[in-house]
Parts: sequence; C-alpha cells; structure tokens
Amino acid sequence: MYADMANTITVRVSGMLGLCDALYQLGQLISRELAKQPAHQDYNGAARVFAFTTYFLQLLNSFLVSRIALDLQTNFLHWFSCNKMLRWVLRHYVKSAVALAFVLACPLFFAPARFHPVFMYPQWSFGSQTRDILYMVFGFYIWVIGQLLNFALVIVIVIIRLRKQTPSQNNPSSSLATDVMRTLEHRMRCKARILLLYPLSPILFYSPALVAYWVQTLHLSHNRATGIIWAISAVVGPLQAVFDLLVFAMLPPVQRVVQSYWTLHKDSDTFLLSEPGHYRESIFVGPYLSDSTLTTQERWVQDIAEQNPPVTA
Repeated sequence: MYADMANTITVRVSGMLGLCDALYQLGQLISRELAKQPAHQDYNGAARVFAFTTYFLQLLNSFLVSRIALDLQTNFLHWFSCNKMLRWVLRHYVKSAVALAFVLACPLFFAPARFHPVFMYPQWSFGSQTRDILYMVFGFYIWVIGQLLNFALVIVIVIIRLRKQTPSQNNPSSSLATDVMRTLEHRMRCKARILLLYPLSPILFYSPALVAYWVQTLHLSHNRATGIIWAISAVVGPLQAVFDLLVFAMLPPVQRVVQSYWTLHKDSDTFLLSEPGHYRESIFVGPYLSDSTLTTQERWVQDIAEQNPPVTA
C-alpha cells in the first residue's frame, strides 16, 4: 500500500515533468520560428514573454527532475508514519521549485529583450554584444547555483525532521529508531551524490560552448560566430541528452523498475513469485514499525506476517 502511494506520487511528478517539458519544447519551436522573421526582431514585448516562459519552464523542469531523483519512496517506504512526511516534503519541494524558478525567470521579463537564434531560445540584450554574452553566462550559472541550493535546502530540512523523530531523552516515544535514521541519511547522501551530476551536466557540456561563442565574437563576425555555435550546439545537445539519460538510469527508483520488469518477464524467475513466503521475505517488519504508530489494519498485517514466517530451505 505504501509502495503504491509513493509510486503514485512519483508518477504524478513525472507527469508534471512531461507537461513542463512539452510546454518548454513548444516555446522553443515558437521562439525559433519568430527568430527567423526579421520583422519580429524589434518586438521586445513578445521576446520578453517567450524568454520568461521558456526559461521558467526549463527551470521548473530541472527542479522536478531533482524531485524524482530524490525519490522519497526509498527513504520512507518502511516507516509507516511516512504519509504525512511524504506529503509535507512534496508540498515544500514543489512550492520552493516554482517560487525559485519564478524569481530567477522574472529578470527576463523586465529586461530589454530581443530574439536571438543562438541556442534556439530568446536571448536578452543590453546593447553591447559582449555584455549580452556575459549576461547570458551569468544567468546560466545563477540557474545552476539556484538548482543546487534548492536541492540542498530540501535535503537539510528532511534530515533535520528525521533527527526530530529519533528517540532521545526529550522524545522517548518517537517511532523512528536511531539505526533507521542513519540508514535514511546514508541513502539520501548517496542520492545527493548522483543528483549532483544533473547540475553538472549543463556545466560540463555548455561551458565550452559559451566560451567558444564568446571567443568567436571577439575575432569573427557575428554571423560566423553564430554559425559556429549552432554547430557546437548540434553536437553538445545530443551528448547532454545521453548523459542525462545515463544519470537517470543510475537512480534507485529506475533500477527497481527495471529489476521488477526483468523479473516478471523472465521465465526462470517468474515461478519464484508464486512460492509461498516469497513475497513475505521481501517485507521487512523490523525496527521500522512501532505498535504505537500502527493502525488496526497495519497491526493486523504485521500479526499475520509474524504468525506465518517465511519457509526457508
């Protein structure tokens, strides 16, 4: 039941991620078509709107990717009072992601903007081309730093709340054991290491492109520099997509889905699922449970599991 609840939340967030990504790609196509038309180069209002929406959706997209990578199912699945914690962290993360993305995208709406074909999204300008590219680089790294800070804030808050649930002299009736809390913190730190690869992805792949564009604008004409950066982006984009997919495949929830799918579709392994006690072996009812926090239904399930221990060879 709790696994289904966590999976449902992950699926909903994945749907939000897909919707934001679809809207972002649609904004990219519209901006690219408008950038091809010289008559629309001076429409600062339209440029601001599209710059704001595409940048906002791109930020929100990245933050939701971080939320999926956090995957609270692994951290709180065996803690039966996780329902309130799970909803609280999800609400906090979505609110902070939307607020931070909105704040970082607001300068694009108020700054003088024009359509710029480089990287296929609206680029803003303050007149000088050098200042234009420097502002773009500055905004890009602000986005990366903001993403790191947002994720770090969630990790810190969750760990603090976990420590408050640890039994102590001031709170002896807490339902979360110390060893369980340490396990949860260890899992969360491991996921944090994997998640750091996401903000490093644009740094690794687009930093050379930004530097190349800035160098080329100092020595080449604007049109030639734009052509070179378009060629670089055509190579960098697919490489970054492959890198992100590999990082996503490393995440524990994805590994669990792949293992479950592989087990269910392997003839040699399917018979294990029908053996008595096989499913009970995968249910851990150790120190994660506390009689004081169990409902009637949960206590009934635990009693059945204790009365029918798994049969070992």
